Amino acid sequence: MPLTPGDSLGGRYQLLSKLGEGGMGEVWKARDAELGREVALKVSKAEFTARFKQEARTIAAFNHPNICHVYDVGPNFLVMELIDGAPLTGPLPAAKAVAYAGFILDALDAAHRKGFAHRDLKPANVMVTRSGVLKLLDFGLAKRQPTAVGPDDDTVTQEGHISGTLQYMSPEQLQGKDADARSDIFSFGCVLYEMLSGKRAFGGASPASVIAAIMERDPEPLRTTPPLDRVIRKCLAKDPDERFQNALDLKYNLSLAIETPASSPPRKAQLPWALAAGVMTLVAAGLAALYFTEKPELAPETRVDIVTPPTNSPASFALSPDGRKIAYVATADGVSRLWVRPLDSIAAESMPGTENAFGPFWSPDSRSLGFFADSKLKRFDLGGGQPQNLADVSVNTAAQGAWGADGTILFNPSTAGPLLRIPAAGGQAVAATKLADRVSGHIVPRFLLTGKPTIGETGRQFLFLSLGGVPALWLGSLDDGGESHRVTELGPGESPGEYLAPGWLVRVRGNVLVAQRFDPSSGRLTADPLTLAQAVGVDAISGVGAFSVGGADSSPAGRKGTFIAWRSRTGGRRQLSWYNRAGQNLGLSGAPVLAPDDPSLAYPEISPDGKRVAFTRGPLGLRDLWVQEGARTSRFTFDPADDSFPVWSPDGARVVFSSARNGTWDLYQKPADGSGSEELLLQSEDTKIPLSWSPDGQFILYFSLRNKGDLMVLPITDPRIKSSDRKPYPFLSTPFNERQGVFSPDGRWVAYTSNESGRDEVYVRPFPQLGGQWQISIGGGAMPRWRPDGKELYYLASDKKLMAATVSGNGGTFVTGTPEALFQTRMAPANNRQSYDVGRDGRFLIVTQLDDASTEPIHLLLNWHPPGK
Repeated sequence: MPLTPGDSLGGRYQLLSKLGEGGMGEVWKARDAELGREVALKVSKAEFTARFKQEARTIAAFNHPNICHVYDVGPNFLVMELIDGAPLTGPLPAAKAVAYAGFILDALDAAHRKGFAHRDLKPANVMVTRSGVLKLLDFGLAKRQPTAVGPDDDTVTQEGHISGTLQYMSPEQLQGKDADARSDIFSFGCVLYEMLSGKRAFGGASPASVIAAIMERDPEPLRTTPPLDRVIRKCLAKDPDERFQNALDLKYNLSLAIETPASSPPRKAQLPWALAAGVMTLVAAGLAALYFTEKPELAPETRVDIVTPPTNSPASFALSPDGRKIAYVATADGVSRLWVRPLDSIAAESMPGTENAFGPFWSPDSRSLGFFADSKLKRFDLGGGQPQNLADVSVNTAAQGAWGADGTILFNPSTAGPLLRIPAAGGQAVAATKLADRVSGHIVPRFLLTGKPTIGETGRQFLFLSLGGVPALWLGSLDDGGESHRVTELGPGESPGEYLAPGWLVRVRGNVLVAQRFDPSSGRLTADPLTLAQAVGVDAISGVGAFSVGGADSSPAGRKGTFIAWRSRTGGRRQLSWYNRAGQNLGLSGAPVLAPDDPSLAYPEISPDGKRVAFTRGPLGLRDLWVQEGARTSRFTFDPADDSFPVWSPDGARVVFSSARNGTWDLYQKPADGSGSEELLLQSEDTKIPLSWSPDGQFILYFSLRNKGDLMVLPITDPRIKSSDRKPYPFLSTPFNERQGVFSPDGRWVAYTSNESGRDEVYVRPFPQLGGQWQISIGGGAMPRWRPDGKELYYLASDKKLMAATVSGNGGTFVTGTPEALFQTRMAPANNRQSYDVGRDGRFLIVTQLDDASTEPIHLLLNWHPPGK
């Protein structure tokens, strides 16, 4: 019987829609009911043999970013990764074609090392994802698929003799001989030829003429560089012994074939993002010449673009102090992690264990990186191994760090309080700065690794940004007991700076990247700023400018040269949008935040009666609560310091929130109608973020940064009780990070996020007494919210799909169903609170990211020559 949407295969895969047909059978989009994800099903016309199933299961063990994952095999179907993309087509520019070639060769090398040849490599089996990464399909499976032959058919197969797609077969395949890695290299040569020319290397009006062309003739010459043409012709040699013998050798020779000769004048080039294993570059040799010439101060200024995969944190990158490498956060295959690209190399490499990284910064010797992820400050050594946890932070995306010459790391764990210092090898974090009057927090530290030592020794001075009142740039030192000197006030669209020796400060002013004379001995800016680049933004969440500097006259490497990198876009536009269960946008709630220097809408909370929405909005360090009712939006708090994280009381009469006005995030409450004064509920040295108010009004659940992140309970039995008499106690205190907790509508359960499994998952525990624990999410989850009737739990999956799981609690037992994906969101990121809420009518109010993930390249200015140099 023909398959139709709604049919089920294997008892767990429900067919959704047909994607296509082929000689093998049909391809369907399907839903895996057991794991709650969408997959691709290839359904064969006949049942698979035992040998085929064994090979499919072996290939399913592959874990390579450029090979389409095989999840499962049934009696007559394969379950594979569903790829959002399009087949590879040409013609393409040479640089882009070679960049794409790197993806293919990396995948071939990984499989060849495991003894597998593809045997059917062709453009139709190469998918280009929306993020610009290539995925190979049908790896090692094409050999055993019977197909028909016809004059207009791409596929020729005589079962037991030859198998594959005719125009891309090697001569030995056409002769019925065994295909090996060198056969794939021949097919790769055909694919590369087609990428560059837009036409097939071997054509013909009939299968016989195509076979004759492959066996006897060379393809027409390409109009490309002679080295690149020679590489292609070596791939297409008739004798396998005369071809490249492995994919890595081929990739190396291909990269050399498009390098700019060292004697050629430097030129600006677009460097396409590459590859899980590397970025192919038009200027690698030129960069090497600029870096390693004996007199680099005479090298001309050069501008180069590096295209990376998409990122939602476009300001999250850093040039190394020696100017040789750049680290950046990028998303490939749905996973955001840290990548490192040597500027004089053809390869970019992802760093293992750096998933969800943010805010990378280099060690002075350029051999290690610090970064933030999973509410931790981490260290990663490029020599190998896994990242080391150094300290806790309360807000990943607002945390920033700097690594001093003496091995001290400065960082801000939140946007409230002083900077902390910690040895790079690990140890106790202690305060490094003192808060001035009306200053709520110090953030974005940057060491002065060179310069005249007046305030302390060279490399012990640092710049940072103060929040609260009027934001300002300050100069401090590790030797001055936390005392600091104010350099200048910062206005909208301005960032703190990075020091570029000798005597220049680079920062963003009014979305323009400028360099200005700076005297570290007096802490004064002098002369007028020089424009370096236009339209450079300031990240709305962290306050850092979208730029980085590296290299210096006195750099640790002993080389001269100054290097600056920036991105022309930081995104950040958000709006509150209503969605129904099917993911349809039902309209806006409030105006979108358009200015790139506005830190965005955040943390929406719908009032119990469903008529009002409280949320956070305002410039970093000056955020306030706002309340929207109908078409009217009004400001709710007015303190110059940060106010954030609103939570309604169950009767809607009060709002509890956090404020950094005393140098730490403390809990306050205020009447919901805006009358009366703000009352301090809880003050202590740790960061506190309110999460949920129990339905009976007796308890406030809040997050505390103590002990790596705990869920705490503040009793509120009587509003007339003095704050000093309200004693909080832990609800859940473990060695792990628990956060984002929320009471169930009946008050008997708490859903929360924890990383106890090594990644964020959503769990439920009873309240008030701890009992059992039930995991709700599968494969990662965060931001739990209850349906108003308590019969479902919602959460955000790691791929930003909104999930729903049916739940019920009876006595001390909690029952949950298999999570179901409702729709794909563009939800704005958050740390310890949710970015959405659920209305009484079942609609979802979501902080929606208006901008797509940034694909803006990183722009490099190499060997900048300031005036007088």
